[in-house]
Amino acid sequence: MIIVYISLALFIGSIIYLAFFAFKTFKESKPTIENVTETVTRIQAKTNQIKSETDQLAMTQHGITEDVQYKKEAVQYTVDAAKQTPEPFKHIWFSIKGDKLKLRNRSDA
Repeated sequence: MIIVYISLALFIGSIIYLAFFAFKTFKESKPTIENVTETVTRIQAKTNQIKSETDQLAMTQHGITEDVQYKKEAVQYTVDAAKQTPEPFKHIWFSIKGDKLKLRNRSDA
């Protein structure tokens, strides 16, 4: 019977010892846990800021791309219109322009 009481006392003593060191370990690790929590919070805030800036940059890039495309199409339209100018109109234009140059050269002489 004495062995049962000694075993029970050892069991209760080991439980108390375990509880004491678990509390002590928790108390010592609490500042470290708080520090890690603060670090995670700061990293999350920076991540959110970077994501916001990335989204803003993507929107700006999209706007610039649309503007370049619009201007490219406008220039291309002008170039295509100039290419479609009828050949006879070009000849008339150059002949009129050329005749005036010939008349000027004759009057200078």
